[in-house]
Formats: sequence, structure tokens, C-alpha cells
Amino acid sequence: MQQLVVVYLPGSGIELLHPALTALGYTPRGTLNSLAEPSTPARPGEVYPLLQAAYGEDEATRLLHDYHHDTRDPAALQEAWGDALLTLWRVWWQRLGQPVTAHTPLDAAVEERLTRLDDTRLISLLPGRNAWYINALDLTRADSGLLRHWHATGHPAVVHLERNPGDRITSLIQRLCRQDGRVGTISTHLVYRDILTSLPTMDARLTHALSDPYFPGNTAARHTAWLRHHPAVTTLTCEELAGPDYGGTTQARQAALSRLTAALGHPHPTPAALPGPPTDRPDLTTGIFHQHAGPHHKHLLDTLHTPAGGHPQP
Repeated sequence: MQQLVVVYLPGSGIELLHPALTALGYTPRGTLNSLAEPSTPARPGEVYPLLQAAYGEDEATRLLHDYHHDTRDPAALQEAWGDALLTLWRVWWQRLGQPVTAHTPLDAAVEERLTRLDDTRLISLLPGRNAWYINALDLTRADSGLLRHWHATGHPAVVHLERNPGDRITSLIQRLCRQDGRVGTISTHLVYRDILTSLPTMDARLTHALSDPYFPGNTAARHTAWLRHHPAVTTLTCEELAGPDYGGTTQARQAALSRLTAALGHPHPTPAALPGPPTDRPDLTTGIFHQHAGPHHKHLLDTLHTPAGGHPQP
């Protein structure tokens, strides 16, 4: 699989999974794009198809001709390729149902051309081997054509990471309230950092997060519940991946990674050869919610994650 979509709610413990996927050769993109290594040169056969799709056959041919035969402006091809790649990523991100900013310095005409491509062509243009990390895969927001393509072909592969909702929310609160303020650039996280840090205690922060349906991940938990039931989705849990340092077991982690590598068609790397959990991350501990929660928090959690007329979600 060249392209992989990894769906996880914020606070789910993605740090337990992404090093293994990176070791398997998947460059982190999407919400973890900042972890990617400096860009590597395009591989043979990747440059012309994207240039042709973005700028048309004549312009793509001219760019390549000038690059090889005219040394006066060697950066022109790299600039055109870089702009086309960023536009392609933007179009792909929207097809996954992810939000983008209205303002962009990218060429609207190029974006229009790439937007009109069918899913098979669009996916084939994505260079390299990438893991696209997203915080939700909402069936009402993802492109319906892409969903039909996935149903018919099984591409891209989809991995879903889950975590106990109480632990997930507690972990996210701790991250958003970091003293160094390094919470990334996701707009909702910035908004809720302001809200949470204005509250005086962890008790108050937990009460707010459990009472607010729009706290990051609360609404998305319902919109992504379908993933755990779909036979084409590989679902892993934070509890499985935690390992003994965070309340899990080595056996459970290795079994989960074996399922992952088998699903992705990577039979050779053994789970033991993949990177282990990060060190000194108490927010990844299984059961962290119970270290901070009182009876009222447990009641709020049950209410938040109980569908109307149903039973609490796992």
C-alpha cells in the first residue's frame, strides 16, 4: 500500500503507533506532517504525471525541457513541482473531508484541474509512500466518490486507533494545558487551550471537557464509530499498544503490530524489530482518567458517550 489513512481522535495515543508506521516506510502527513523528514527527491516516473495534470501537457514538457537544456533558471521546475505538490495535497485533504483554510497562495486554476481528477488518478499522483493522519473520517464530509472508490478497491488502506474515551479526554486536556504552550496549529486545539487554561483546576477542566459536546473528539467519536465495525479497517487500541510501561503487555503490543503489518502486506519486519513506545509519557498510561476523575466525572462520561436510547459506547 503506497497510501495509508490513519484515523485517530486527539488524545488517542498516536505516539504509540506512528513510529512503527514510519519504520515501515510511511512518511507522516496530515496532522503529523511536522514529523516528516526534509523532503526527498521525487522518484522516477512521479514528476511528469503530476506536472501534466497540474499545468497541462505543453507546460509540463516545457518545464522539463528547460530544466535539462536551459541552466539559466534551474529553480523553475522545482518551484512548479513544489506548488503542484502542495495543491495536490490540499485537494486530497479535502477529499478526505478535512478542513482547509480559505486563504491560499496556491494557483486556483491548478487546484481546479486537480480537483476534477477521478480518485484513481488522484491517488496515483501522490508521490512516495505516505501515512495520512486525520482526526476524523466522517461519512457525511468525506468525498462520496472517494468512499465509493475505497469500497470498490480497498485503496487507500485505513487504520483506526481507538482509546478508552475517559483516558483520551484526560490525555488531551493535559496536552492542551502544557506549560510551554506547544499544542500545534489545529485551530480547535488553540481555542480549547484558551478555555482550559482559564480554568483553575484539573477537576474543572475535566468537567468542562466532559460537558462540552464540541470539545475536540467528542462529536467525532460518534462520526467515526463506524470504523470499528468495518471489515476493511484495521482497528488497533491504545491499550493494546501501550506495552508494560503504560499499563499494557508486551504480548498485546506485539499481537497488535502483527495484525497491522499483515494488513499492510509487510510480512518481514517482526513486531519486536519495530520501535517501542516512547519513554516518559505518563499521559499514555492506561487508566489515567481514574487518577483524576470523581463520581460526577464518571457520570458525565457515561452521559457523553451514551447514544440516545442506547448503552454506553465502548
